[in-house]
Amino acid sequence: DFLKTLQDNDINVRRVALVMFNSAAHNKPSLIRGLLATVLPHLYKETQIRKDLIREVEMGPFKHTVDDGLDVRKAAFECMYTLLDSCLEALDVLQFLDHVEEGLKDHYDIRMLTFLMLARLASLCPAAVLQRLDRLIEPLKATCTTK
Repeated sequence: DFLKTLQDNDINVRRVALVMFNSAAHNKPSLIRGLLATVLPHLYKETQIRKDLIREVEMGPFKHTVDDGLDVRKAAFECMYTLLDSCLEALDVLQFLDHVEEGLKDHYDIRMLTFLMLARLASLCPAAVLQRLDRLIEPLKATCTTK
């Protein structure tokens, strides 16, 4: 019942549902293992940048971009990282890597999480990472060459 709130219209409800999901995956993975097939599409949906949640705020003479979806995306990527430890055998690693790849182009905090996931994936399933290496190099290079 709690995981149904991942489909709620309120972004704060979805964020809290993701935090609860992360806690369950970390502490009692047996509770969620059987539900992953239905939950993962909603989890992956929350990793995407939504333009409708990004707004520009004027602060005096400056304009500042505010991303209201950042906390939800962080929570989703944290869940993904936890799932690597607790439920790797239930994941489609190539589909998982698609979302990791997108995370490498996101906000700095999310990029750091995806770097950790990529390092973990490289040790757990190196063949899958090697398959996607050509797509992962550019975002990694872009991050490493920024000042």
